[in-house]
Amino acid sequence: WSKVFGFQNAVTKTALRKDHVFHMASVTKLLVGTCVLKLCDEKKLNLDETLTSYLPDFEMADPRYTEITLRQLLSHTSGMPDVTDYHWDKAEVDADALRRYVYSDEVQKARLLWAPSENKFSYSNIAYEILGYLISIVSGQSFEEYVAAAIFLPLNMKGSTLLTFERDMKNVACPHEKDADHHFFVLPIFPYHRAHAPSSTLTATLSDLSLLARAFLSKELLSAKMWAEALTPNAVVPNNGEQICLSWFCREQNGHTLFGHEGTDDGFRSSFWICPELDLSIIVCSNLSMAPVKKISKQIFDLLCV
Repeated sequence: WSKVFGFQNAVTKTALRKDHVFHMASVTKLLVGTCVLKLCDEKKLNLDETLTSYLPDFEMADPRYTEITLRQLLSHTSGMPDVTDYHWDKAEVDADALRRYVYSDEVQKARLLWAPSENKFSYSNIAYEILGYLISIVSGQSFEEYVAAAIFLPLNMKGSTLLTFERDMKNVACPHEKDADHHFFVLPIFPYHRAHAPSSTLTATLSDLSLLARAFLSKELLSAKMWAEALTPNAVVPNNGEQICLSWFCREQNGHTLFGHEGTDDGFRSSFWICPELDLSIIVCSNLSMAPVKKISKQIFDLLCV
């Protein structure tokens, strides 16, 4: 079942259609996790190897960076800090943008929040930019090329890309915010920067996300061993009662276990959750900053469990 409400552009009153494309923001991280685990299936990566064993020239100001493992990066328990500015207003689209960021001062001169061995959760987009760059190094393809070959192509996700700048933007939902008087306005800048592709830049149709959810529910793309790794909790997420697995967040609701991810960027919110016990997925997307998509998703689940 799917339904759309509201506007692709609230200024021109252009109605949303089911085939409009949404910016999914951090839901992109589920693609990163899947690709890392796929490379583990292929014996090209090992979750418990250190990052520096694969990227020996990677450095940080904090010497404890040499302890960080891929498992810790995937589960936000490495102690990595977060991105301070995505520079949506200074978008870079060349293929070297991700490498430049990973070796930029923001990353290389950063200090860890705590030792990786403490296994404490702190959400880090930097960690996922590094993982995306690692995917490109190990696969010999750009990050975007590898995701397309490993996920979009086999699942027939024809409406999905990480290279938003290549799209016909007429088919993309416009990003909106509300002013002080609660009037909608379209943001002048779309949230895209190729340096942040692994953390943020998936754009897709709702039908494509349904294909992705079906593949996850059917345990496609990965071996049974890697799916078990993916959905095993690694740490507690403070303040919201959830746990973090490998890319996936995990929560309990109405006696069932759900796995998913939220996405938040300027002008967009997304919520992507699956419940394997019920063979169910719930996907809610909005082209409005601060839209309560997770609350809506939870309420839908409550209604389905009556």
